[in-house]
Amino acid sequence: MIDEPFRQWLARRWSAPAVALHRAGITANQVTVVAAMLGVTAAALIAVRLTWFGISLWLVSRLLDGYDGMLARLSGGASLFGGYLDITLDMLAYTTMAIAFAIAMPADAVLWMLVLLGYVLAITTTLALSSLAEKADRQLGGERSIQFTRALAEGGETTVVYVVIALAPSVSRYVLVVWIALLAITVIQRTALARRLLP
Repeated sequence: MIDEPFRQWLARRWSAPAVALHRAGITANQVTVVAAMLGVTAAALIAVRLTWFGISLWLVSRLLDGYDGMLARLSGGASLFGGYLDITLDMLAYTTMAIAFAIAMPADAVLWMLVLLGYVLAITTTLALSSLAEKADRQLGGERSIQFTRALAEGGETTVVYVVIALAPSVSRYVLVVWIALLAITVIQRTALARRLLP
């Protein structure tokens, strides 16, 4: 829900780092890989309960991930492989963080397993709808190589959840229950949209 507005804000207000990276010869795919590596490192820090370091590195990772699309446009357009790499490594980072929190908070492990189930269903509905909408010649909107639909549970909301749980672990159980519900609603929203759009 907040991903696209954030990308637009980043492009308008804070595009200078992308320009500097482009001038230095850094490619969009390189930024994607580095952002994912930082995300996985952040997860390792969370797992060993170095929570402040982990969540700080996670925020850097996600900010850096916001620049790969800008870099792709600066270099003349996004590649299809770049879109594949971006979604694959994003899911690696997000799911690794969920596993890390489950390790650090074993009392909430079952809830984190439900979160992972939610991620699997959310990304499956996203990719299936994107692929089949293209076959049906239906446009879902947006400039990204994979067509995404706006939903309650996206990358930005995931980061908000991780930060809240890291800073206030005493409320983690309540936050996770709400997050699981939002993931379920997202899957239902996309399924309803698919039912309307696909023949």
